[in-house]
Amino acid sequence: MRWLLSLLACLHFVVLADDAERARIAAERQALVEGFVQEERECQQRFAVTACLDDVRSRRRAALAPLRARELKLDEADRQQRAAERRAAIEAKQRAQAALPTTPPQAPELRSRQAVPSAPAASATPAAAAASAASAASAASAAVVERRPATADSRSQAARAAERAQAAQRRRDEAEATRVRVEKRLAEREAAGKTVSPLPVPGSAPGR
Repeated sequence: MRWLLSLLACLHFVVLADDAERARIAAERQALVEGFVQEERECQQRFAVTACLDDVRSRRRAALAPLRARELKLDEADRQQRAAERRAAIEAKQRAQAALPTTPPQAPELRSRQAVPSAPAASATPAAAAASAASAASAASAAVVERRPATADSRSQAARAAERAQAAQRRRDEAEATRVRVEKRLAEREAAGKTVSPLPVPGSAPGR
């Protein structure tokens, strides 16, 4: 880690130096451009304007070329610096991963035991399976036996209720028939003019 910190510190100073160099280049370029602009204005006052301008522009290109070369060197240094920073970050990450404790590999038998889920139903013996099946069958048959008396009782209750309803209907029919017969006889007697004489009052003497 110490070498990495030293590298980062050096890169920091390199960045500061590059910034200062770029500032100097910009200042020199600005001064050169302003001087050549002034010369181009003076060319406008001369008779051979074109020749004067061509001379000024040629000298300007020659003066600015070294500054451009210095900028290209700074750009290349920046690319190399970024590449070094990426390499340093990758190495630091690899060192950190290598420093982490590794989990010991599990034995094949232990992994197979952990991978296979426990199945108590599948591991049961045939005798236990048969006993469980028998108990389930007996419980089902007991439930059927318990349901049968209840079904028979309900059927008998329904039959008795039906009989009671039929008996009540017969009684209603008989009463209706009796009422019709009585009304019919009374109507026949009234049609025949037969009247029933009133019974004598007790204690009264027969008339003479």
